[in-house]
Amino acid sequence: MSFVSETVPDLLVTKHVNSAFYGDPGLHEWLQKQDINRLVICGIQTNMCVETTARMAGNLGYDVTVALDATRTFDLATTIPGLGTITHTADELMKVTALNLQAGGFARISATKEITATMS
Repeated sequence: MSFVSETVPDLLVTKHVNSAFYGDPGLHEWLQKQDINRLVICGIQTNMCVETTARMAGNLGYDVTVALDATRTFDLATTIPGLGTITHTADELMKVTALNLQAGGFARISATKEITATMS
C-alpha cells in the first residue's frame, strides 16, 4: 500500500534528535528567511519531540501554539535510583506536557478545531 499526498511540503526537515530545530535543513534559519514567527506544533511523541520542539521555539521567540489533540504519546515507565519505578500513562504525560508548556510560558495549548477556526 502506498500513500499519495496532494500536499507538497514547503520544507521537509530530517531530524535525528527530539527537536525539529536540530535537523537538516535548519528549521530556525528557514523560518527566519520566510519571515515566519507563529508556529502551530503537533506530532508524536507529545512529551518528547513535541514538547522539546515547542520549548525551543518559545525560547527562540516564536509565538507557539501546540494542538494537543493532534499529538500522541505512549505510556512510560522507568526505574530511577532513589525514586524507584515511575510509571505514567499517555494521558497523564499529555496533561503534564500541556502544563509544562503553557504554565512555563513556552506555548499556548489549544485544540485543532479552535486553531482552524481562526484561520481564514
